[in-house]
Amino acid sequence: MNIELLDMSRLTLLAKNYIRNGQFASSLANSSSVDKRLFRFAPERVGEVPYATESCEEWLEELKRRGATDFKLIMPDELDSFEKLDRVNGIPCCMIAFFEDRATSWNKLWSLNPTNGKWDVQMVEIPIAGMQEKPVFQDVSEGMATLLERIRALAQKLRLSEFSFRFAAALKALQADFVAADIIEPANRRLLQSATEAYVFGGRGSWTDTAKSAAAEKGLSQEYESLTKDLYRGIALSIMYAVNEW
Repeated sequence: MNIELLDMSRLTLLAKNYIRNGQFASSLANSSSVDKRLFRFAPERVGEVPYATESCEEWLEELKRRGATDFKLIMPDELDSFEKLDRVNGIPCCMIAFFEDRATSWNKLWSLNPTNGKWDVQMVEIPIAGMQEKPVFQDVSEGMATLLERIRALAQKLRLSEFSFRFAAALKALQADFVAADIIEPANRRLLQSATEAYVFGGRGSWTDTAKSAAAEKGLSQEYESLTKDLYRGIALSIMYAVNEW
């Protein structure tokens, strides 16, 4: 999966678990791809210097101190173009912190640290005007399974064995009899693992590059476009159900 989206998923799970249970899941806070993090809160009062911390645990403590009641990952389930997905900060998603009387958005900014090849990540809180109704997401396991079968068949027609294997792995993850649930339910864990395996978007050599060209050569562009759009939507809905609804 895109490392930015995977990181946002992990942070959402981390925050929800801490808000709900008061437990710090350190395994979710660590990433081999990230060098430094900075969490910058919006000021609580006009003229106040914004509170910032590089510690995930302090970020969570401050969220709870300010009265956060829930946390959700939000991303669009449709895109005008897939080209933006191969760029840094191109994946459109944010996290929403819900309070009793308000909501705030946490937005990401990734930058490469040239000294070690890892990423520095800034998370910035922005107030949202007006009270926000919390979105509710549905389990899309059955629809995702059907979609993965169809797009795997397309990959086979295009003779793209690497992608056929990826979609097969995503289907296997979705249909696993047992998946270690960790802090979330097994069905959520299966969907998240399936979405991780099925995420084939990006730049050169990705599904949206190689498969697009192969489909054009074989006169299957319409089927490719339709299934690719459905795949992105299925992945987005799978991720949002998996990390938000437990």
